[in-house]
Amino acid sequence: MGILQSSLYTEFTWSRNHVAASGAKKVYLLVEYHNTVATTSKDIVHSRRIAEQVQLHLQLGTGVRLNAWYGCRAEVLNELNYSIWLGSLLEGEAKHMVLEFDCAPHPSGNHPIVTVLCTYKDATHNQIILPSQTISLQFSNHTSVFVKKMDRRVEKCLKLLQNPFVLEKALRAFEGGNLKRGEEMIRRRADEMLTQAIRLEDIDYLREAEILYALSRTFLSTYLVDRLANV
Repeated sequence: MGILQSSLYTEFTWSRNHVAASGAKKVYLLVEYHNTVATTSKDIVHSRRIAEQVQLHLQLGTGVRLNAWYGCRAEVLNELNYSIWLGSLLEGEAKHMVLEFDCAPHPSGNHPIVTVLCTYKDATHNQIILPSQTISLQFSNHTSVFVKKMDRRVEKCLKLLQNPFVLEKALRAFEGGNLKRGEEMIRRRADEMLTQAIRLEDIDYLREAEILYALSRTFLSTYLVDRLANV
C-alpha cells in the first residue's frame, strides 16, 4: 500500500501566467522533480538513488488536449488520461520535463487544466503515493494575454529538451542519404542555441551549441565515409 509522505518534491510552472479566454495553443507546463537542492554532476555520481519508477498519472480538464511531452516517455490511456514515466532520481539530483497543451475557450477566470498524481518506489522499495494536485490556469479577455512572452525558465527547459528530437530527425535525413539536409537541421539548431547563449549570457545554451556543432561534423564525416565506401 502506498503512503502519503515523501521527500520527493514536484514543482509546476506555466509558460504563461494568463492565456486568452478565446483559447490557447502550445501552452507549456514545466514539471521539476527533486529531492534536495541540486548538487554538481560530480557529487551526483556518488549519490544514492532515492526514487525509482517515478510516474505521473495525468487526468486532463475539460477542453484540454495534451499534444506533446519532452524529457519523458508517455503512455496514452485514453483522451483524458496519460501515464508519464520519469525514471529514477538520485539524491541531490533535479530533473525536468515539459508538457505541451492546447486549451479550448473558457470563461474568464481560473480553470483546472490537469490533475497530477505522482507515484514512485523509495530506496527501500516501498510504493509511495503523493497527494494529487490540480494545476489550474488563468483565462482572461485582457489584451495583455496576446503578448506571447514565455517564462524564461520554461522556455530554456523546453528548448534543451527538444534538441534530442531535432537530432533524431536529422539522423533520419542522414540515414536516408540527404546529408545536406541533416547537417543543416543540426547546424540551424546549434545557431539558435548560440544566439540564446549570447543574448542571455547563458552557459547551458553555449554548451548545447558546442555539442550540436560537434555532432553535425561527426555525423557528416561518418555518413560521407559510408557513402564513399559504397561507391
